[in-house]
Amino acid sequence: MRPGKLSDDELIAEYARQSGSSRDALVNELFERHYARVARWCLRFAGDREAAADLAQDVFLKAHRHLGSFKGTSRFSTWLYTIVRHESLNRIRRRGPPMDSEDVLEDVAALEAGPEELAERGWQGQRLSDFLSTTLDRVERTVFTLHYGDDMTLDAITRLLKLDNASGSKAYIVSARRKLATATRRLRARGEQHL
Repeated sequence: MRPGKLSDDELIAEYARQSGSSRDALVNELFERHYARVARWCLRFAGDREAAADLAQDVFLKAHRHLGSFKGTSRFSTWLYTIVRHESLNRIRRRGPPMDSEDVLEDVAALEAGPEELAERGWQGQRLSDFLSTTLDRVERTVFTLHYGDDMTLDAITRLLKLDNASGSKAYIVSARRKLATATRRLRARGEQHL
C-alpha cells in the first residue's frame, strides 16, 4: 500500500516493521504531513522565519532519531509538539529569551502570498495578536491557540502544559472565551467592528 493512503498510526507501525531504506518513504510521508504545523509552532516560539526554519529542522532530526521510541500513547502531532517545546526551551536556555513569540499568529503559508495580501495579513495578524495579548493571560493565550489554532485536544494540552488544576485546560478555554466575548462587546460598543 502507498504511504499516502496510510494513517499516521499505520505509517509508524509500518516503520517499526520495516528496516533500512524502505523506511525513508514512510518517514518522508509522515513528516511532510506535519511540516506546516511544526513550522507554525516553531515560528511562534522562535519569533522569526529563519530561526523557525532552523528550529523545525532540529525538531524533525530529533523526531527521526527517536521515531522508534514513539509509543503511540498520544497523537503523533502531540508528540511532535512536545519535541518542538523541548527544543525551543533548550534554545532559550542556551541563547537567552527570544521575542515574545507566543503572540505570533502568522501562518507560514504567508510566504507564498503576494505583497498586498501579506500587508493585509500582517495588519490583521498584528491586531489579533494585540487583542489576544491585552485580553488573555499567557496560559490562556497558549491554551486558546493550541486548541483553536492547532486543533489540539484539551486533554493533550493539559498533559503537555502540565496543568494541575481540577479541570485542566478546559478552565482556561472557558475563561479565555468569556474574556474575549466581553472584550469584543466593548470593541463593538466603541464602533470597532473588525480586529
